[in-house]
Amino acid sequence: MRSPYGFFVMLCCLLSCCCLFSFTNAFAPPYRSIAVKPTTTAIASSFYGDFEDFENNDDDEDDDDDDEDDDDEYANLDDAAVANFRSRMGNMFGDAPTAEDDDGDGEAVPMEGVSTSSSSVDDLIRRATQKEAGAAETTDWANQVNDVQGGVVLVANPAKFCSDFGARRESPSSSLLNKFGLTLPPPADLGPDRRADLLPVLCVLEKHPLRGAQAVLLNRRTGYLLGDLEQQTDEEQGMPAPPPRLGAFMIQPLWFGGTSAGEDSSSSGLDMLHQCPTVAGTKQLTDDGLFWGGDAAQAQDAMSDPSLERVYTGFDFKFFVQSTRWLPLQLEKEIRDGTWFVASVSKEVLFKPRDRMGTRRAKPLWTEIMELMG
Repeated sequence: MRSPYGFFVMLCCLLSCCCLFSFTNAFAPPYRSIAVKPTTTAIASSFYGDFEDFENNDDDEDDDDDDEDDDDEYANLDDAAVANFRSRMGNMFGDAPTAEDDDGDGEAVPMEGVSTSSSSVDDLIRRATQKEAGAAETTDWANQVNDVQGGVVLVANPAKFCSDFGARRESPSSSLLNKFGLTLPPPADLGPDRRADLLPVLCVLEKHPLRGAQAVLLNRRTGYLLGDLEQQTDEEQGMPAPPPRLGAFMIQPLWFGGTSAGEDSSSSGLDMLHQCPTVAGTKQLTDDGLFWGGDAAQAQDAMSDPSLERVYTGFDFKFFVQSTRWLPLQLEKEIRDGTWFVASVSKEVLFKPRDRMGTRRAKPLWTEIMELMG
């Protein structure tokens, strides 16, 4: 039989535990259960979004719609940029002004009462060509004349210089060919442009009853520039070369005027055909402003004379070495025989830069004069 004292001890321990549990619940903070949900980070970049779809193995239609919206936005930006570019090009080339876009379609709206024109590349090229054609009507001309005098142009008759032109099947005169630097008639396999380049075109400088006639070839390049003729360093004395005397004309080509020595040449052995009226010692050949001769060194200052209507450049000058000569009445006989067509030609045609036309090949001088004469 158990002692009453032991039972009393067990009852006290049980009561102590109950009191301790109640005290803890009374003063503990009110904890609540929180449901933790997994979160995902939204990736704005479509580049990474493609990889998300690949991992989830699903095709999100909403993402596709967003991509289409982005494409539309870029398309609108491109249209606006193109419209802006067209507007600027129109201002440059004289197109009709346009109003700003009000309907949001990215296209410029033409202003009322003003005609519009396309700004495509083809239209721009066509417009530039039309401007050139319009300018040619006023400045580029050639007319056949009968009188031979200073300033007229002699255009070779191909029937006299080619062995296979028309019904002709005989060789031209060797003396005629040699007079203009040709050893053989221009062959047909060269093509029409190259053959036209070889047909002589000359500008008559003088026709005198006792001295005969003098002219220069207009379509024969020597292959040299004026800068090639300047003095070089004297190797024996070790002295540097002096400054170029014709520095303003250094890049101008040197033309072959003919097989005869020139007359009234400058001390440098050069003659020049030009458009500048203020050159000292020059001789006017035509009414439209073609000049011959003068002081080449002084011409560098004469080009910028304040009395001139415009400033001239080196491209308004042609420099020649030697010339072409005929005995008295010899040129007249050749003209009667049909060797030459005689024409009055504008100076703009004679000075046209035929070797500076970019990728487009310019017409040969012979071809253009014959076309202008009709």
